[in-house]
Amino acid sequence: MSAKPAGARKGPRAMLSSPTVQAWELGIRLRERREELGMTAVAAGRASGITQAYVSGVEAGRVKLPADRLAQLVKIYELDPAEAAELEELRVAAMRRAWWHQYSQLFPAEFLRFLGYEAGAEQIRSYHNELLHGLLQTEEYARAVIRGGNTYVRLTEMERRVGVRMARQGRLTTAPQLRLSTVIAEGALRQQVGGPAVMRAQLEHLATLMTKRPEHIGIRVMPFSAGAHPALGGPFQILSFPSARLPELVWQEVLTSSDIIDQSSRVADYVVTFAEAQERALNSEDSLALIRRIAEEMT
Repeated sequence: MSAKPAGARKGPRAMLSSPTVQAWELGIRLRERREELGMTAVAAGRASGITQAYVSGVEAGRVKLPADRLAQLVKIYELDPAEAAELEELRVAAMRRAWWHQYSQLFPAEFLRFLGYEAGAEQIRSYHNELLHGLLQTEEYARAVIRGGNTYVRLTEMERRVGVRMARQGRLTTAPQLRLSTVIAEGALRQQVGGPAVMRAQLEHLATLMTKRPEHIGIRVMPFSAGAHPALGGPFQILSFPSARLPELVWQEVLTSSDIIDQSSRVADYVVTFAEAQERALNSEDSLALIRRIAEEMT
């Protein structure tokens, strides 16, 4: 019989997640048990009457698992009743239809998957060199960003995209609140997205978040005077999750592509890079002062 690793669950908080993250944890736990038994995915598929590709898809969290299939795997993997019950709980949660699924024709599958990870994250650490984090954007700033980068987007579609960005910000106010630590390049604060009035309102919004919710939102500015630094190459986000079973992920989005990075060695590089960026950035007090000063310059 398998023993549940210490710290694998964190009580009710672990269940306040997203279907994407629940499916991911279910897959990880099934894969760990299969590997513990020394069984290949091919052998597991053969024993349960499904294909190796299906087993791998479930283990990656990308394929839904019906109750009867899970029951088969529980028997094959000789899982005890307590763990089987936890896996069924995860399976049911993973079958839920999340709010972002209604936008499947609006966004690429990889971005929708990112929304699922973001919805289930406990903490996000990020660096942004040109645009502000979507969770920190005002509606007018977001609209200007989307309009500027998608000249072909119809008005109705643009408003739906803005609506999605605003909906994501619920993670900052709904329990359990996401903890967000971000380093923003000074250039992103001075880029007049939407014009001076929009940008001034955006900077004032950042200042308000920093002063009213410092326990959940940390904003540091990388000044021009910092010169070259490890994070200079572009934006990235590191997502951490409440379950001890789930590793950290990196989301990286550039002009022509986006990518979810889950290789532990690469993720570790981003973690180190973010830590170094924080060290070189202004402290919270000086960052707030600079943000307010730049806001005053927007006329």
